[in-house]
Amino acid sequence: MKSIHVIIGCCILFLLASCVSPINCRKCFKIYREPVVRCDSFDLYAGIFVSLNGKDALCFYNNGCSKTISSFPSNIISFWLNPEVEITNLLENDQYFRKELWGHFRIFNDTIVIQSFGLSNDQLCRRAVYETKGVILNDSTIKVFSDYSYWFDSELIKEPKIYRLYKTDHKPDSTLAWFNKKRWYKKNLHESRR
Repeated sequence: MKSIHVIIGCCILFLLASCVSPINCRKCFKIYREPVVRCDSFDLYAGIFVSLNGKDALCFYNNGCSKTISSFPSNIISFWLNPEVEITNLLENDQYFRKELWGHFRIFNDTIVIQSFGLSNDQLCRRAVYETKGVILNDSTIKVFSDYSYWFDSELIKEPKIYRLYKTDHKPDSTLAWFNKKRWYKKNLHESRR
């Protein structure tokens, strides 16, 4: 009888740990260790890249940081009718995730790779690493063809997403990223990304 209580107790502890585990599966998060490659032909830092066929947006920063904004208006047409109001709403609605969905990006020729952390409460790790790959078509358009989850070992998008640049100074504050004060991050962060 005592062994049944021990087994049940272990199961309960495991289930609770999977909900609030301090473990971060960060071994696949590697881009922050590499130097930032400046790309003069693309002005990625001039605003927010808004998805034309999805419900998200991407922001890029000079220090190699990236932010995915997932809270987005249901009608993409409404964004382009009044973009400044929609950007303000977008950033206000993102308050819950303001420390989440941050990562780093790397550019090689016309390819962009973004590694970011997504908050996850249904697995052992509190945050999972996602890798997004795309092609920079021109100075205002990115075509994302892959969004891969390392934790689930699966591709998350079925068809490519097109992101169009909207030039604005209203962007999330990159100093709010949850990993900025972590020892493992500061220790391995490449000098060009500081």
